[in-house]
Amino acid sequence: MTADNRSVRRPFSDSKAAWLTGGLLFLIVSGLIGLFSGGGIAQQPHIAKVDITGPIVNAEPTVDLLDKARDASSVRGVLLRVDSPGGGVGASEAIFRAVRRLAREKPVAVSMGGLAASGGYMVSLGGDRIFALDSTLTGSIGVIMMSTGIYPVLDKIGVVPRIIKSGKFKDSGTPFRKMNGADRDYLQSMVDELYGQFVHRVAKSRGLKVDKVRPLADGRVFSGKQAVSLGLVDAIGTQQDAENWVRKEAGLGPDAPVEDLQPPEGWLDELMPASMAAWLRMGLSPGTRFLYMAD
Repeated sequence: MTADNRSVRRPFSDSKAAWLTGGLLFLIVSGLIGLFSGGGIAQQPHIAKVDITGPIVNAEPTVDLLDKARDASSVRGVLLRVDSPGGGVGASEAIFRAVRRLAREKPVAVSMGGLAASGGYMVSLGGDRIFALDSTLTGSIGVIMMSTGIYPVLDKIGVVPRIIKSGKFKDSGTPFRKMNGADRDYLQSMVDELYGQFVHRVAKSRGLKVDKVRPLADGRVFSGKQAVSLGLVDAIGTQQDAENWVRKEAGLGPDAPVEDLQPPEGWLDELMPASMAAWLRMGLSPGTRFLYMAD
């Protein structure tokens, strides 16, 4: 082969190598995009599963997952797994509303675990059908506000709190002074208002009269079996029963996969177990609660 021939063929060889390299890079990049954009299971018709476990403190991560499931065309139905004693009033209501928005567009089945009480029961009300175990503790319809007074200890060590406020109720519930009658009446009125909202939400969601719900809404819990007989829950069943109901309502066969949606972990979750982190957040965020208090 002459030098002239080599000079003619080299550009063709270089061009072929460039095409092969470019094609390989394209395949690699396409695969990575598919992986990180939820390829595979997320691209075919499937059921999304969302867990609500432990104290309900921050609604945003769960609401984001529920909205994601609502917007994804490949999600045909949702399985909501609830195992929670409840939590903050605002957070519980926000998740309830997100579940309700989702249920208007896609079938949502709720599977209650060992405990789905107070705020845990409220978020369950947003689903289309609620399944509980015979032994599930649910109900606990009510509101609680707790306050601890440390002013006697401060008085003993000679610490005098100075409170400057814009109105007489601005520091109601503060631990730095004794609660007076006006404070108690004001805070009780707030609890009563939120309690009334809870009762009416149960009545509307379950198709019951308020007069029937109110006697049940004294804070007590019910077993799953009792809750079914009272109309607070639809059926006794396992998580698999709830999943089967979603499949039927969504028109999905037994081979359709279930995608477990998980919220991103916060910095506290990286330092300690998730349940412990949730209780710590609960303790650091005072306010009214839809919360089942047990020994």
